[in-house]
Amino acid sequence: MRIPFSRRSDDAHLGPLAEYTALRAEIIHLMDQQWKIIAFLITTSGAVFGFAFTSASRIPLLLIIPFSSNILASRWVGCSQHIERVSLYIRTELDPQVPGGIGYEKWLRRTPDEPLGVRRMIRYVQASPMGVIFPALAVLALDSVAWWFLHSGRTWSDQAIGPGLATWAIGLLLTLLSLRLLWVAANRRTVTDFLHWRPGTN
Repeated sequence: MRIPFSRRSDDAHLGPLAEYTALRAEIIHLMDQQWKIIAFLITTSGAVFGFAFTSASRIPLLLIIPFSSNILASRWVGCSQHIERVSLYIRTELDPQVPGGIGYEKWLRRTPDEPLGVRRMIRYVQASPMGVIFPALAVLALDSVAWWFLHSGRTWSDQAIGPGLATWAIGLLLTLLSLRLLWVAANRRTVTDFLHWRPGTN
């Protein structure tokens, strides 16, 4: 039996709605992954800090934190990027295929974006304060190791100073890279930016 054309037209939006439901579930999964990354960072960093401060000789173990923090920050920002791409696809591809559009996505689209720069970074930190914990814990660890070295009475002729300083410098570099990641994530073109962006514009 042939399905009337009007019936097929009425059901044409069911596919996009099903895809929208699946993509929203993926976004929720990615957000859950972000929270798990934060929880893992806090748990492991707390354990490292607790163990390191049990003895002054263990303070250099805190240099583990900048390395792990940078890796987890990269994963956290990667989840954010994927969420943005999925949201962009929903707004630009699926929304036009649904009669009347997807109300929630239209509401999100009306939310104004801050211009690129420091103000957007501040807004980003306010909206996602947990993201700042990556460089914050790394800075705390680096400061603790620097304070320990300055008050440990060790001399520059100590053979362990060279490798220790190199590790500390690498940790500092990774912390700066984490800050850079957050800066790029905060100032990356958002979905609304893409909707109004045209080739040749900044």
